[in-house]
Amino acid sequence: MKIFWRCMAIVLFAFCWGESVMNPAVSRASDEKTVALVMKALTNPFFSKMEAGARQYAQAKAIPIEVFGVERETDVERQISIVERLITRGVGAIVIAPADSKKLVGICKRALDKGIVVINIDNPFDRPLMDQLGISIPFIGSDNFVGGQMVGEYVKTKLNGKGRVLVIEGIRGVANADLRKKGFVAAIQKDSSIALVDAASANWHTDEAFSVTTRLLKMHPSIDAIFCANDAMALGALQAIELGGFKSDILIAGYDNIESVRTEIRNGRIQATIEQHPERMGEYGIASAWQRINGLTIADYKSTPLDLVTSEHFNKTAAVSISTLDNSFFSIMVQGAREAAALFGMELMVFDARNQEAQQLTDMAKSIAQKVDVLIVNPTNSESIAPGIEFAHNNSIPVITVDRKASEGMVLCHIESDNAQGGRMAANILAQMMNHRGRVLEMEGIPGTSAAHERGAGFNAALRKFNQIEIAFREVGNFDRQVAKTVTLRILGHNGRLDGVFAHNDNMILGVIDAFETSGLELPKALVGFDAIPEAEDSIRNGKLSATIAQKPKTMGWLAIETAARYFRGEPIPPLRLVELKMVTNQEGPVVTLD
Repeated sequence: MKIFWRCMAIVLFAFCWGESVMNPAVSRASDEKTVALVMKALTNPFFSKMEAGARQYAQAKAIPIEVFGVERETDVERQISIVERLITRGVGAIVIAPADSKKLVGICKRALDKGIVVINIDNPFDRPLMDQLGISIPFIGSDNFVGGQMVGEYVKTKLNGKGRVLVIEGIRGVANADLRKKGFVAAIQKDSSIALVDAASANWHTDEAFSVTTRLLKMHPSIDAIFCANDAMALGALQAIELGGFKSDILIAGYDNIESVRTEIRNGRIQATIEQHPERMGEYGIASAWQRINGLTIADYKSTPLDLVTSEHFNKTAAVSISTLDNSFFSIMVQGAREAAALFGMELMVFDARNQEAQQLTDMAKSIAQKVDVLIVNPTNSESIAPGIEFAHNNSIPVITVDRKASEGMVLCHIESDNAQGGRMAANILAQMMNHRGRVLEMEGIPGTSAAHERGAGFNAALRKFNQIEIAFREVGNFDRQVAKTVTLRILGHNGRLDGVFAHNDNMILGVIDAFETSGLELPKALVGFDAIPEAEDSIRNGKLSATIAQKPKTMGWLAIETAARYFRGEPIPPLRLVELKMVTNQEGPVVTLD
């Protein structure tokens, strides 16, 4: 009876989602601005994530959106019917994750012929067929061949390059299914003795995977690993092994990182999966469709990232010691670390040193006493942090530093932007905005931090090229907004004329702006910050701040945890990982980002 009512709930859910395309009477006058997201199986949690990403972006940007899907991923005709109804309604755009790489191309051409924007996500359309029909449809998604390779390399390492493997495929002829298999097979067969014993399709479904795996294991009892091209099939393979009484040490790997598989990874019954960020596919798909509706040009291809999620890093504990959470740059960094920890199944402890060196060492000692598995540190001071790093090393706890370096101590990896390059970028844009002449204030960060030293060194080295620019004042603002404001007020009170200001972070440049506004004086020609925190970007939009250097703190936090995950898997870790810098400016009107 429970199964009956569960099935009825799925049918009603699918009916409600599909109702607006089944009944033309619900067509709205605003359809020409509506973006329709058409997905595959509504019962697959992968597409729930995709919908969530799409809806969140649409809500933030006030984009009218409707979402549709089918019950099973083999329901190609149903998906075609949905698109036909959307064409009849004349929606503005269709963002589609096609159930078939070829069979949906024709109906999408009809949509294009009617002037409807079409964006392809997740599963790419067949390129030769599109060429034959004379159409081009932008694609947003991950590289499924690379994802298959990532799983294959992991399996090869776990099996020490030898063993017998099965592959449970998705729908044959569907691009993402074929590419995942090809990538996996290419990886396991390169420089190894691993044999691909057999492969069969389970059409993405758990029940079919159960039957197919049972049959294959009876035919080939000595199997070491099974790769399933999605997580739903990995669950079916696990059920087949357990209910069929087959050997329990078979390594199972899936693809999609759905929650039920994460539970099995946490319990050690499935070993690996791939996160391909469907929420970003949904977000990027809606964003691209809206841009195209509004006459903007978009790229033919936009990639979404891939992450390998494995059992080795689940239930590990990472401690993060941040110099100060009062700075939004570092709070954004922590946000990135939290999101990564959630993905990789780690527990995260966060400590705020409040810019106090002694407090940071105390927090590190607490973390080590609690036997954390990895310690991530954003140093308050590059030199004073050394005893804490040595203490962690003596307790066999790896240390990863972020943004600011440690001058001493054994560090597993350091993650940063090239601060010297950022300083050079700041000097060049400042000089350009000042017409290569005038008096400059350089507002320095905390003395002894690598970020302040390197940004200042890069800035001053580049500024020497402009012999008509004078650094009239060089003051310490300690990366603090109020301190920078106070220092600037003092300079202005002594009739200090300024044509440009470079501050080593955005908090300080905002403090400089505060000082000018308090004094009732006109802002200098050029004001350049560093970090691209949200308030700084707002200041650029408002025409106050000239530019800031974006160094992506969220990415830094994410990479710190992702590096720890690689370490737990036993992968080699590079001593330095650089995060790309960008220039954010409103020189040409709206805020733009320059390389």
